[in-house]
Amino acid sequence: MILISQHSRLLDFQFPPGAVFRVNAAWIKTKAELFELLEQIKGKVFLDYPNNRTKPPKPSLFLEDMFEAMERFTNIEFFAVSNVVNGYSVEGIRRTLPERIILVPKIESKEGIDNLKIIMDSLNKDDRYLMLDKEDLYIDLNKNDSLFEEYIDIIRDKCRKHDYQLLELMGVIFGNEFAEQDSITEEIKKKTTIESVLFNRPTIIPEKKDYDKAKAMLYES
Repeated sequence: MILISQHSRLLDFQFPPGAVFRVNAAWIKTKAELFELLEQIKGKVFLDYPNNRTKPPKPSLFLEDMFEAMERFTNIEFFAVSNVVNGYSVEGIRRTLPERIILVPKIESKEGIDNLKIIMDSLNKDDRYLMLDKEDLYIDLNKNDSLFEEYIDIIRDKCRKHDYQLLELMGVIFGNEFAEQDSITEEIKKKTTIESVLFNRPTIIPEKKDYDKAKAMLYES
Protein backbone atom coordinates (compact mmCIF):
# COMPACT_ATOMS: atom_id res chain seq x y z
CA MET A 1 0.00 0.00 0.00
CA ILE A 2 1.16 3.51 -0.81
CA LEU A 3 -0.41 6.19 1.41
CA ILE A 4 -0.39 9.79 0.20
CA SER A 5 -1.53 12.69 2.39
CA GLN A 6 -4.61 14.79 1.76
CA HIS A 7 -2.17 17.71 1.33
CA SER A 8 -1.08 16.20 -1.97
CA ARG A 9 -4.07 17.86 -3.62
CA LEU A 10 -1.91 21.00 -3.51
CA LEU A 11 0.62 19.37 -5.79
CA ASP A 12 0.68 18.96 -9.54
CA PHE A 13 2.25 15.62 -10.34
CA GLN A 14 1.11 12.10 -11.09
CA PHE A 15 0.90 9.53 -8.32
CA PRO A 16 1.44 5.78 -8.65
CA PRO A 17 -1.60 3.73 -9.76
CA GLY A 18 -3.48 2.33 -6.78
CA ALA A 19 -2.22 4.98 -4.35
CA VAL A 20 -4.50 5.48 -1.35
CA PHE A 21 -5.19 8.99 -0.04
CA ARG A 22 -4.78 9.40 3.70
CA VAL A 23 -7.21 11.88 5.26
CA ASN A 24 -6.02 12.84 8.74
CA ALA A 25 -9.01 14.21 10.65
CA ALA A 26 -6.72 16.05 13.07
CA TRP A 27 -6.17 18.72 10.41
CA ILE A 28 -9.85 19.17 9.59
CA LYS A 29 -11.96 21.58 11.62
CA THR A 30 -15.55 20.80 10.63
CA LYS A 31 -17.64 17.96 9.29
CA ALA A 32 -18.52 20.11 6.28
CA GLU A 33 -14.82 20.56 5.51
CA LEU A 34 -14.27 16.81 5.82
CA PHE A 35 -17.12 16.00 3.46
CA GLU A 36 -15.98 18.61 0.96
CA LEU A 37 -12.50 17.08 0.91
CA LEU A 38 -13.86 13.56 0.51
CA GLU A 39 -16.00 14.70 -2.41
CA GLN A 40 -12.78 15.73 -4.21
CA ILE A 41 -11.07 12.37 -3.82
CA LYS A 42 -12.07 9.84 -6.44
CA GLY A 43 -9.75 7.02 -5.43
CA LYS A 44 -9.45 4.88 -2.31
CA VAL A 45 -9.40 6.70 1.04
CA PHE A 46 -7.58 5.89 4.27
CA LEU A 47 -9.46 7.83 6.98
CA ASP A 48 -7.31 8.47 10.05
CA TYR A 49 -8.96 9.45 13.35
CA PRO A 50 -6.68 10.99 16.03
CA ASN A 51 -8.20 9.32 19.06
CA ASN A 52 -6.88 10.78 22.35
CA ARG A 53 -4.47 13.06 20.52
CA THR A 54 -2.88 15.65 22.83
CA LYS A 55 -0.39 17.37 20.52
CA PRO A 56 -1.55 20.12 18.15
CA PRO A 57 -3.54 20.23 16.07
CA LYS A 58 -6.05 18.74 18.47
CA PRO A 59 -9.08 17.16 16.80
CA SER A 60 -12.39 18.97 16.69
CA LEU A 61 -14.31 16.17 14.99
CA PHE A 62 -15.92 13.25 16.78
CA LEU A 63 -15.88 9.53 16.19
CA GLU A 64 -19.55 9.74 15.17
CA ASP A 65 -18.54 12.11 12.36
CA MET A 66 -16.16 9.45 11.07
CA PHE A 67 -18.88 6.81 11.08
CA GLU A 68 -21.18 9.14 9.15
CA ALA A 69 -18.44 9.79 6.59
CA MET A 70 -17.84 6.06 6.11
CA GLU A 71 -21.53 5.45 5.52
CA ARG A 72 -21.74 8.28 3.00
CA PHE A 73 -18.48 7.78 1.07
CA THR A 74 -18.03 4.22 -0.12
CA ASN A 75 -14.49 4.88 -1.38
CA ILE A 76 -13.33 4.98 2.24
CA GLU A 77 -11.79 1.53 2.58
CA PHE A 78 -9.51 1.94 5.60
CA PHE A 79 -10.10 3.46 9.03
CA ALA A 80 -7.15 4.10 11.34
CA VAL A 81 -7.46 4.88 15.05
CA SER A 82 -4.63 6.52 16.99
CA ASN A 83 -3.17 5.62 20.38
CA VAL A 84 -4.32 2.00 20.49
CA VAL A 85 -2.88 0.27 23.57
CA ASN A 86 -5.20 -2.71 24.11
CA GLY A 87 -7.91 -4.77 22.48
CA TYR A 88 -10.94 -3.19 24.13
CA SER A 89 -11.12 -0.03 22.01
CA VAL A 90 -10.45 -2.04 18.87
CA GLU A 91 -13.31 -4.43 19.59
CA GLY A 92 -15.77 -1.61 20.27
CA ILE A 93 -14.93 0.27 17.07
CA ARG A 94 -14.86 -2.87 14.96
CA ARG A 95 -18.44 -3.71 15.98
CA THR A 96 -19.61 -0.29 14.78
CA LEU A 97 -17.73 -0.15 11.47
CA PRO A 98 -19.30 -1.13 8.15
CA GLU A 99 -18.11 -4.62 7.18
CA ARG A 100 -16.26 -3.34 4.10
CA ILE A 101 -13.95 -1.14 6.20
CA ILE A 102 -10.49 -2.41 7.14
CA LEU A 103 -9.61 -1.26 10.65
CA VAL A 104 -5.99 -0.14 11.17
CA PRO A 105 -4.81 0.36 14.77
CA LYS A 106 -2.14 3.04 15.08
CA ILE A 107 0.57 2.07 17.56
CA GLU A 108 2.34 4.95 19.28
CA SER A 109 3.60 3.65 22.63
CA LYS A 110 5.53 0.94 24.46
CA GLU A 111 2.27 -0.29 25.95
CA GLY A 112 0.77 -0.70 22.49
CA ILE A 113 3.73 -2.77 21.31
CA ASP A 114 3.75 -4.83 24.51
CA ASN A 115 0.06 -5.63 23.90
CA LEU A 116 0.41 -6.08 20.14
CA LYS A 117 -0.71 -9.73 20.04
CA ILE A 118 -3.83 -8.88 22.07
CA ILE A 119 -4.59 -6.04 19.65
CA MET A 120 -4.12 -8.36 16.67
CA ASP A 121 -6.43 -10.95 18.20
CA SER A 122 -9.14 -8.28 18.58
CA LEU A 123 -9.22 -7.58 14.84
CA ASN A 124 -11.12 -9.34 12.08
CA LYS A 125 -9.22 -11.80 9.91
CA ASP A 126 -9.23 -9.27 7.05
CA ASP A 127 -7.77 -6.48 9.21
CA ARG A 128 -4.12 -7.17 8.41
CA TYR A 129 -2.59 -3.71 8.77
CA LEU A 130 -0.98 -1.81 11.64
CA MET A 131 0.33 1.75 11.56
CA LEU A 132 3.35 2.95 13.53
CA ASP A 133 3.96 6.51 14.74
CA LYS A 134 7.70 6.52 15.39
CA GLU A 135 7.86 10.08 16.69
CA ASP A 136 5.28 9.47 19.43
CA LEU A 137 6.88 6.12 20.28
CA TYR A 138 10.25 7.83 20.72
CA ILE A 139 8.72 10.37 23.09
CA ASP A 140 6.88 7.63 24.99
CA LEU A 141 10.22 5.86 25.49
CA ASN A 142 11.68 9.05 27.00
CA LYS A 143 13.83 9.57 23.90
CA ASN A 144 15.92 6.53 24.75
CA ASP A 145 17.69 5.74 21.46
CA SER A 146 18.60 2.12 22.16
CA LEU A 147 15.17 1.28 23.56
CA PHE A 148 13.54 2.98 20.58
CA GLU A 149 15.51 0.86 18.12
CA GLU A 150 14.69 -2.25 20.15
CA TYR A 151 10.95 -1.57 20.06
CA ILE A 152 11.02 -0.78 16.33
CA ASP A 153 12.57 -4.21 15.78
CA ILE A 154 10.00 -5.83 18.08
CA ILE A 155 6.96 -4.47 16.23
CA ARG A 156 8.45 -5.30 12.83
CA ASP A 157 9.28 -8.84 13.92
CA LYS A 158 5.82 -9.40 15.38
CA CYS A 159 4.17 -8.14 12.20
CA ARG A 160 6.25 -10.48 10.06
CA LYS A 161 5.62 -13.40 12.39
CA HIS A 162 1.84 -12.95 12.39
CA ASP A 163 1.54 -11.86 8.74
CA TYR A 164 0.55 -8.25 9.42
CA GLN A 165 1.66 -5.40 7.22
CA LEU A 166 3.19 -2.45 9.02
CA LEU A 167 2.69 1.06 7.67
CA GLU A 168 5.63 3.30 8.50
CA LEU A 169 6.53 6.85 7.60
CA MET A 170 9.28 6.65 5.00
CA GLY A 171 9.75 10.31 4.11
CA VAL A 172 8.24 13.66 3.20
CA ILE A 173 8.69 16.44 0.68
CA PHE A 174 9.67 19.96 1.66
CA GLY A 175 9.45 22.68 -0.94
CA ASN A 176 10.37 26.33 -1.41
CA GLU A 177 8.23 28.04 -4.00
CA PHE A 178 10.90 30.74 -4.42
CA ALA A 179 13.72 28.28 -5.06
CA GLU A 180 15.08 27.70 -8.52
CA GLN A 181 14.58 24.22 -9.90
CA ASP A 182 18.32 23.94 -10.52
CA SER A 183 18.94 24.09 -6.76
CA ILE A 184 17.34 20.69 -6.30
CA THR A 185 20.20 18.25 -6.48
CA GLU A 186 20.27 14.58 -7.38
CA GLU A 187 21.33 13.85 -3.80
CA ILE A 188 18.13 15.40 -2.42
CA LYS A 189 16.10 13.41 -4.94
CA LYS A 190 17.71 10.19 -3.74
CA LYS A 191 16.82 10.92 -0.12
CA THR A 192 13.26 12.15 -0.62
CA THR A 193 10.16 10.05 -1.10
CA ILE A 194 6.47 10.65 -1.59
CA GLU A 195 5.62 7.31 -0.08
CA SER A 196 4.42 6.10 3.25
CA VAL A 197 4.70 2.41 2.52
CA LEU A 198 5.21 -1.01 3.97
CA PHE A 199 8.80 -1.45 5.08
CA ASN A 200 11.23 -2.54 2.39
CA ARG A 201 9.11 -1.15 -0.46
CA PRO A 202 10.96 0.86 -3.13
CA THR A 203 11.01 4.64 -3.11
CA ILE A 204 9.18 6.63 -5.79
CA ILE A 205 10.96 9.84 -6.73
CA PRO A 206 9.03 12.76 -8.24
CA GLU A 207 10.41 14.62 -11.22
CA LYS A 208 12.61 17.63 -10.42
CA LYS A 209 10.02 20.05 -11.76
CA ASP A 210 7.59 18.94 -9.06
CA TYR A 211 9.70 19.74 -6.02
CA ASP A 212 9.14 23.47 -5.96
CA LYS A 213 5.38 22.87 -5.95
CA ALA A 214 5.46 20.82 -2.78
CA LYS A 215 4.05 22.95 0.05
CA ALA A 216 3.24 20.33 2.70
CA MET A 217 4.26 16.96 3.93
CA LEU A 218 2.79 14.01 2.08
CA TYR A 219 2.31 11.97 5.21
CA GLU A 220 1.94 13.95 8.39
CA SER A 221 1.91 12.12 11.69
